[in-house]
Amino acid sequence: MPTKNALDDNPLVSHSRRLPLHNLLPTRKSYSPSPQRSISDLESLSNFNKDEKPELIHRWHHQYSILSTVTFPSLGLLFCGTQDHQILIFDMETYERKDALTGHTGSVLCLTKSKDEKHLFSGGSDSLVKVWDVTTMKETHTIYSLVDIGDIFSLAWSSSLNTIFFGAQNASILFVHLLDSIPKDDPSSLPSQRFDKFFDSTGPTGSSSQKKVDKLQTRLIEIPSSNIIPYAHNGFVYTMEIHENMLLTGGGDGYVKIWDLSKGVQLIKTLDNDESVLSLTRNESFLYCGLTDGQLKIWDLSTYQQIRSLQSDGGDILALAASNSCIYKGSSDGVIKWKFGGDCKEEWEAHQGLVLSTEIAYKDGKVLLITGGNDASVAIWDISEDNAPLRRTSVAAIDNDSLLTTLGEMVSFKTVSKKPELYIDDSRRCAAFLTSIFKKFGADSEIIPVENGNPVVYGCFKGKDSKTKNPRVLWYGHYDVIEADDTLGWRTDPFKMTANDGYLYGRGVSDNKGPILAAIYAVAELLQEGNLNADIVFLIEGEEECGSFGFQEAIEKNREIIGEIDWVLLSNSYWLDELTPCLNYGLRGVISASVEVSSDRPDRHSGVDGGVSREPTIDLVNLLATLTDKEGKVLIPNFYEPIQNLTLSEEKLYEEVLKKANIEINKETLLAKWKFPSLTIHKIDVSGPGNNTVIPRSSKGSLSIRIVPEQNVEEIKKGFISHLQNSFKEFNSDNTLEVKIVHESEPWLGDPTNAAFKILSNAVKQEWGTEPLYIREGGSIPSVRFLEKICDAPAAQIPCGQSTDNAHLDNEKLRVTNLYALRRILKKTFQELPSRK
Repeated sequence: MPTKNALDDNPLVSHSRRLPLHNLLPTRKSYSPSPQRSISDLESLSNFNKDEKPELIHRWHHQYSILSTVTFPSLGLLFCGTQDHQILIFDMETYERKDALTGHTGSVLCLTKSKDEKHLFSGGSDSLVKVWDVTTMKETHTIYSLVDIGDIFSLAWSSSLNTIFFGAQNASILFVHLLDSIPKDDPSSLPSQRFDKFFDSTGPTGSSSQKKVDKLQTRLIEIPSSNIIPYAHNGFVYTMEIHENMLLTGGGDGYVKIWDLSKGVQLIKTLDNDESVLSLTRNESFLYCGLTDGQLKIWDLSTYQQIRSLQSDGGDILALAASNSCIYKGSSDGVIKWKFGGDCKEEWEAHQGLVLSTEIAYKDGKVLLITGGNDASVAIWDISEDNAPLRRTSVAAIDNDSLLTTLGEMVSFKTVSKKPELYIDDSRRCAAFLTSIFKKFGADSEIIPVENGNPVVYGCFKGKDSKTKNPRVLWYGHYDVIEADDTLGWRTDPFKMTANDGYLYGRGVSDNKGPILAAIYAVAELLQEGNLNADIVFLIEGEEECGSFGFQEAIEKNREIIGEIDWVLLSNSYWLDELTPCLNYGLRGVISASVEVSSDRPDRHSGVDGGVSREPTIDLVNLLATLTDKEGKVLIPNFYEPIQNLTLSEEKLYEEVLKKANIEINKETLLAKWKFPSLTIHKIDVSGPGNNTVIPRSSKGSLSIRIVPEQNVEEIKKGFISHLQNSFKEFNSDNTLEVKIVHESEPWLGDPTNAAFKILSNAVKQEWGTEPLYIREGGSIPSVRFLEKICDAPAAQIPCGQSTDNAHLDNEKLRVTNLYALRRILKKTFQELPSRK
């Protein structure tokens, strides 16, 4: 190993975030088991209970540190790069050491392979990259640079470009297109033949890296200067990955850089991790960055947003591996496992020292973790239990069994938007899962980022070409769900879909994951049959249960990809009963607010200061009391003035509901829920410890106003705030009033006589054998009226589930019959909707 850092004299390279090389890679043999020590004795040295670590399948020992590993599952082989210049080959069937590849004159720091598993690539501290033919176990190419680049820390192979990329100690990224390269026969330019004090140290075997090449046994490729990106990072280029047509590199400067490979190597994005990036791994659309001091940062590659930062007690994260549901970190404290979707972790002492390499492999139905360490051993662990069941569902099939399986997958993602600190990983994974469904069914799909929130999933199925313009329909839904914390009330696991007595149970089956998939499968079926006459655009958001936070801004920024829309459809409500299908044509809007009264005094004792001054809580209670009279009528000026009497057509719809609905309900109740606004005080929070002797310094009330289509949101807000301020002035109180509007959404009133409702009505009648009821709801869906306005298109809603679906409650369910029926209804509807423009 070099005794001097090649970058120490370079003023252009930052040292503030760089990990010293000797800390990452030991320069001497650090552990070798004595002849008397058995493998069982070695395992007993662990400080952890055996039940807390996976089963050890096998462990091999060497004389020097294992620095890198790569598996070839099709061949049943494991390759290990060592500190003493070798590449060891182990048989994963017989667990025997088969051979060793020699050719490097320095430690083998990194390994990778071709996708077809025919070639192995190795990089080392001798500044060389070597290419090996695995079928013959022979070296085919040696790649070198005339520039002294120092150690080669990282490799990445692109099969589509036939290019090997590597990152070096001198902060450069280099690459070679193997097919375009002209081999050389003169070895005099190899780093081992050039004298430089940087390369004059001896390795662990005592041999100098300046080794004379007497006979050429490999094809030499000199890296063109045009293929060198100098100072790609301001520090060592420790790690790299290929993702789609991009190269991801991590360096000692704390940055992950993303390079577009479609037109050369162009930097398109830089992700700042604050500390040296020592290791990278991907899982689906997530990028995991292993940093110094045990930090792990997680980025969503679809939006380039950092979504999580985890801290462990271990040392620097020198290696990372991701399986289907877990991530494994290698450090000086062994292996630490994190379960996706939370901070739950386990750790075990996999090696007697640093864990320098981790890799996931699949063999005979098992999921394996390979670890290599500076205790001169490499181990295989069975982690199948961590990864069962594997999410490998095919969504190419369009039958109902596939629909149920896919819904079960989707329910398993804990997409609770109100608790991002716990569930942001699952929310992002669900968004990626939806994107994969769209793509496998033949739709265009992408992730639309939402600032500080879960992204929107966009999908677009293109209808067949026609002489006239295709109708364009927008389907709106949401993949986030309400929390399911009180699991004692659930008869089954809320995030594991259970089928029982004709119903599907699980959080989100009805609200709103089931209806979303019914719509997707309906369109996919039309597409596969060649009968899709319309373009169907899907916008599936992840913040609806939090008031559609950030949705409007994200859609406005990406308006061009949505295009002109003829109709907006959704299914995010329920029947009035268990028997009668419905169509929904109206929703109330909502204004959520907080009203706080505070004092400039601290929290006080009622026995000491009671009666001395006006108390904030009493002022707040009296103030809130001015909002309604004794009968509950809202006293905000002009609150009811815009509301019109029922029209004759509305009267008829109400009469139909009262006559046909299988529930006990009267017209006054329906009017109160659908036609008229309301005001609700939800709770009052006070400062202080909360005991019965405290005069709180401040008191805050949370309330909401449900408004109806005739009312104007802005006017209601102004009237509400003005009423509170004027009423508070009359108190002559020395306390302070603060009114905040926390959230708002407009009401929506559709036209039940338009073409969309008529087509839906006919399809419902064909499916259920009866005319649907036309209903409204007292609840709010913030995005409906917004989408109507921004798309200049009318909306229509078809409820999927029954009144007893228990959305937002324990044991949420959806009748299988209703799910299949919605799919068939939507298939007919998408086929028949006309163009409006």
